[in-house]
Amino acid sequence: IDEQAAYQDLQKLLSNHRRIHQRPMSPGQVPGTPLPTNDVLAALNRFSTAPDLPGTAGAVNLSDVKHSLLAQARQQTGRAMELSPADNDTFELIDLLYKHLQTEIREDAPATALIKRLQLTLLRVALQDRAFFVRPNHPARQLLNTVSETAAKWLGEEDFDPQLLAPLQEAVTHAVKNYDGDVAIFEQSNKDLQTHIAQHVKRAETLERRHVEAARGKEKLEVAKQRATSVLDDILGEQQLPKFTRALLKQAWADVLTLTYLRQGEGSEEWRRQIDVTRKIVAACASPDPSVEDPELKQHIESALKLVGYHEDEADVIARRLSSGQPVEDEEGESRTELTMKLKARVRLGEEGGKAKKEELPARSSQEEECYEQLRLLPFGTWIEFVTNQQGDVVRRRMSWFSPVTDNALFVNQRGQRIGEHSLDSLARMMAKDQVRIVTVQRAGLVDRAWSAAMNALRALTGHRE
Repeated sequence: IDEQAAYQDLQKLLSNHRRIHQRPMSPGQVPGTPLPTNDVLAALNRFSTAPDLPGTAGAVNLSDVKHSLLAQARQQTGRAMELSPADNDTFELIDLLYKHLQTEIREDAPATALIKRLQLTLLRVALQDRAFFVRPNHPARQLLNTVSETAAKWLGEEDFDPQLLAPLQEAVTHAVKNYDGDVAIFEQSNKDLQTHIAQHVKRAETLERRHVEAARGKEKLEVAKQRATSVLDDILGEQQLPKFTRALLKQAWADVLTLTYLRQGEGSEEWRRQIDVTRKIVAACASPDPSVEDPELKQHIESALKLVGYHEDEADVIARRLSSGQPVEDEEGESRTELTMKLKARVRLGEEGGKAKKEELPARSSQEEECYEQLRLLPFGTWIEFVTNQQGDVVRRRMSWFSPVTDNALFVNQRGQRIGEHSLDSLARMMAKDQVRIVTVQRAGLVDRAWSAAMNALRALTGHRE
């Protein structure tokens, strides 16, 4: 980038802006004497540490700062003073940059006050080094960008790591207190801050990996449950079994098959053994002679049920029912009604207690189907924006992983914390309503985007749209 040419273009824009919007001098009004830039810098340096600086309770009001600065100069010299056109342009540009930057950051973010604290120091930088405006990798701009990224508007309250606040404060304080004309101070501050941010990112990645591993574990469990159900359905076939017996098989014994598949795998001897046992159970339950009992089968069923969490008395009753055709009502101990109630209240293997059943939804529209297919092709790690209210505020979440088996996608925040899961179906439906958006890669930093927006606004005001 030709910095000199870029700055000349910028000056032309500002000159056109002044020509269009500057008020003409009234008759008899004498133009003020230009205040030397060094005097402006010295005054700003004093203002940086002044507790009663105009506007320090919020964003610094540069118009008030300029007014105070010129009033003090007039008091000292005894004549009207004004900023040179170049210095006045710098004040306006920093003010313009910050106004657009404020639209990119959260007002209540912990780092927002630090961004405001940098403003006067950055003004001093720009007065001495015009390249600040035209060089994206300028050290002062880089530090401002790093701090601003931690206050981005799309970050949720829980996205900010409290451990990062102290390094942020140290970096800003170091730059503000030690800047004396050498921009290397910003480079050092940013370097130290980036070291802390890298540690923060590493912690987030480690935490995210753990959540992904847990989600993969849930998927394996779902695969096991589906395989157990499939095998059980095949063996049951068209067998005429009592409804209650089928319920015991599809709940209690299905959990046994699921656990075996999960732990041993389909190619294992134990899995083949449990399939053989399942056939024996179905044959025993279908037997027309209820007096036929198989003590060995009963013992095996009882032991297997205990492994999936059934209490001894429950396991005994279920094992007796599944090892023969004898009705539970004819046995001593718990009645079928009591056992049915316990089974209904019981949390199945791998299920969460109190989890609501999925709502039956209508088929996806063509637009929703298109969104669904797009989501299925996204790489893991894609950032997704969720619209959080009617005002259009958004929060970004990282889609760490999704399961082709369960259709569920795992989402984490900036810190790698699990935020929750959404089905790809529900995401597609929200996406079709523009409540969910895929975040495209943004090469420009937050400050560069704010500066670009500021320049576009300036061009619009002067009629020079590009």
